[in-house]
Amino acid sequence: VDDALGVLHVQATIKYHLATDLAKNWRVDKHPKSEQTEVEEGLRQLFVTAMGNTIDENSGAPLSEWGSQNIINGELGILSGELSTSDGLYKLQLQPHHKASFRLTKKKIKTSQKNDKDGEEAKDLSHLSHDRSKNVPLSPSSEFLQKLGVSNADGKPVIGMSSKLRQCQKFVETVGNLVDNAGSSRSSTSSPTKIRVIDMGCGRGYLTFSLHSYLSKKFGSSMHDNGVRSSVETQGIDRRPKLIEEINGITRELGGEFDNLNFVTGSIGETRDSFFGDDKLKQNSESNNVNSLDILIALHACDTATDDAIWFAIGRDADIIVTAPCCQHELRPQIDDHTANNPNHSLGEVLRHAIYRERATETVTDAMRSILLEIAGYDTQVFEFIGGEHTAKNVMITATKVKKQRGEKEQEAFLRERRRRLVDLAQLYGIKRQRLAMVMGESIVLGDSSKAARVNISGMPQL
Repeated sequence: VDDALGVLHVQATIKYHLATDLAKNWRVDKHPKSEQTEVEEGLRQLFVTAMGNTIDENSGAPLSEWGSQNIINGELGILSGELSTSDGLYKLQLQPHHKASFRLTKKKIKTSQKNDKDGEEAKDLSHLSHDRSKNVPLSPSSEFLQKLGVSNADGKPVIGMSSKLRQCQKFVETVGNLVDNAGSSRSSTSSPTKIRVIDMGCGRGYLTFSLHSYLSKKFGSSMHDNGVRSSVETQGIDRRPKLIEEINGITRELGGEFDNLNFVTGSIGETRDSFFGDDKLKQNSESNNVNSLDILIALHACDTATDDAIWFAIGRDADIIVTAPCCQHELRPQIDDHTANNPNHSLGEVLRHAIYRERATETVTDAMRSILLEIAGYDTQVFEFIGGEHTAKNVMITATKVKKQRGEKEQEAFLRERRRRLVDLAQLYGIKRQRLAMVMGESIVLGDSSKAARVNISGMPQL
């Protein structure tokens, strides 16, 4: 920033205690009355926390939370930094108990210079523009994003669709990492030749199109040693016929990689048109030279519809399950009754408030689903999918099929411990019935050794 005197400043925003933002304008050139520039002094104040100090010895000012009070003598190893600008590259070198060094290492090249050397150096600085292209998994100008009304030909989001574009980018990044991890757990001879995706409750298909495009570009059409060419097939399921007709029309217009993307009318409980078939276990037992990696997606499936989608995936031995639960109402009446009937409950002061009972319902429901997925043979993670400013329902549960089998005794101990945890959690909140536990035949009632009849994996449980 150039002020009225033509002095160059750097503006820095520093966050203290993860709450307070403090803006500072630092002069880049040396101040006449100081041996150091303001940038050097300011950066030193930040980096010195890596040496365990909470107070700057020179100014007496409190430092930001970049370090830890328990770190001493530069244990974090943050002893240098770089500042890239269109004027050049500034480097900060900082040593414990020594004066910091802050200097310009490459000067700005005037574009009016005509010789090849100067022109080449000027070109080297072109990437320092503030308008750098972000490294994102999907090209914002992708044709499918334009046809869905998410972005324009310049890659800029359409008004009101910025959050949706960020959601698409984050979603394919998340699922892409799961696919990479699932693939790395396989031997080279069993790497998947086909990736199959089902998106239950796909809506307009923003995320369905995004994931299919990403997986097709990354994994599709590669040739394996056995002579089989990789392919990606995706199916979206939704209950609205007109919407399905519209987005199928978009896939036909796009063609190419989207020839293997289709949408069908149906609900989570209707699986006749699913290309997973009735049972992946049967497919794996056949010597058809096809080794698929199956992914089940169910985002914002209301209440127990998420449980039905998870059970569908478990029953077909899906490799990856991705859900973002919504409207977890099933447990709420049970928690309300338990709270009312147990005034001395250890969590009574929390659960007496309706807002906290609502939040507890969401948390406990998803925690129970996570345990049940582990019992079913999956590694699970529960995390915030995208910021709350984009969607209030932003908790995601991901499950990846465990490939490395435990020993018999170790597996028995693991299942015993998981089931105990499940019952303890249910007992704490007075839960006696939960949809996924019921269809899996898992008891959640203390002292109940009986097992509910397991549902045939070739079909959905009866509603």
